Amino acid sequence: MTRRILHAVASAGDTCGGVSAAIASLGAVESAAGHDATLVTLYRPEQGITLLSGLPRWYDVELVRPGRLAGRFHGGSRLTEALRRLVPQHDLVVLHGVFDLASVVGGRTARRFGVPYLLWPHGSLDPYDLRKHSWAKHKLAFLWRESLDGAAALMCTSQREADRLETFGATTRRLVLPLPLPDDVQPLDRREARRRCQLPADARIVLFLGRIDAKKGLLPLLSGFARAAQPEDLLVIAGSGNPKLTAQLRRQADELRCRVIFTGWVDGARSRELLAAADVFALISDNENFAVAVAEAAQAGVATLISDEVYLGDELVPAGASAVCGRSPDLVARALRELLADPHRRRRMGAAGRAWARANLQVSAVAETYLELVGEVMRECRASVY
Repeated sequence: MTRRILHAVASAGDTCGGVSAAIASLGAVESAAGHDATLVTLYRPEQGITLLSGLPRWYDVELVRPGRLAGRFHGGSRLTEALRRLVPQHDLVVLHGVFDLASVVGGRTARRFGVPYLLWPHGSLDPYDLRKHSWAKHKLAFLWRESLDGAAALMCTSQREADRLETFGATTRRLVLPLPLPDDVQPLDRREARRRCQLPADARIVLFLGRIDAKKGLLPLLSGFARAAQPEDLLVIAGSGNPKLTAQLRRQADELRCRVIFTGWVDGARSRELLAAADVFALISDNENFAVAVAEAAQAGVATLISDEVYLGDELVPAGASAVCGRSPDLVARALRELLADPHRRRRMGAAGRAWARANLQVSAVAETYLELVGEVMRECRASVY
């Protein structure tokens, strides 16, 4: 019998970054597992719909237009009504996020109808993230604890994330399931990729690909690059986000007189071209529980340089697929200088990254683990009364 799985998330726009990418990855897992998957989310076109438009490939998508009073908790009566209608029609619910009405109402409705649910915090229960709006989160701890206690499991994408979770006193078990990458990605020719992206054929290129946000470590990356780079070297910053930070980065690049290109937002095809064109992928983030872009860089065979707070490094560094450094400009500069000067090391790291991705992030392998997990949850939890 085909299981019916409902995924609920407050928002799945482009500006949601990793959460939207994770939902797309999990859609591929649901399909490989043979499940009938539905996604319910708010429709907010101002957040960008590139990622959202690809989700019907995996899900029956129900978009809910938020009312004027949806508010900062990303909910509203229309989403509440949709959840109360959809939850009892499914065998399992997967709630993405903790601190919003989609998660709270989804959990309460699931408990009311006896439908088991998994809760996927996507890093929101990490001590780093809990510092944001800390007072409000702890003032409403009873709400979050209720959702966490009622979940069949808390889903994490790395072991370090699972170890660091703060759960407001809930003792729910923690399970680790990595996010898969598409299996059908074909390697691109480096010279052709550079031609398509209008990048110089012979420059050494360092690439950042992701959301422009203070936590992504772009300021120390830019400063470190300026100290390590030769005149012909190029830093490509691909992504969109905080406009004030973007302006600050542009000013700093001019002051440091180093070669930097800002591409703005790039779609999946262009991001693969940029990865093929790069010599080093760099993410000097203050905190990153999985980092899909780092996994994609490893799969593409690009040497990666990450900070010691990118949790995926716990697997990539022992595999020989990544270098790790501290988050000061001096430490970034030293690590970049060593990588840029050693093409043989970069090739070895790229090959190790491809091998690691094949061994750990294939959709079929993740789907097999997910099937076992869902089967265990369904055996332990009573069936829906729908």
